[in-house]
Amino acid sequence: MAEAQEKDEERQRAKELVGFLKSQGDEKLENSKKEFRDKQEASLQAQALLDQQEKNFYSYAERCIGEWQAHGKNVKPLVLELKNYPKRIF
Repeated sequence: MAEAQEKDEERQRAKELVGFLKSQGDEKLENSKKEFRDKQEASLQAQALLDQQEKNFYSYAERCIGEWQAHGKNVKPLVLELKNYPKRIF
């Protein structure tokens, strides 16, 4: 009778341990998913910021070229440099 009770208690502890380990695994998986989503979101925000900065840069460059051209300056070297600019950066 005592042996049976010990085995039942041992089984119960094993079930509790399995449940605890499963909950730890689930928690770790959820944390990993959350971290991945956070990194993806940060990456998207950073890319959006870079795109906006690039748009502002080219808008400014276009205005400058227009002004220089209106003053009769040769803008071909500047236009060529702007075309090659992304190639040099990457």
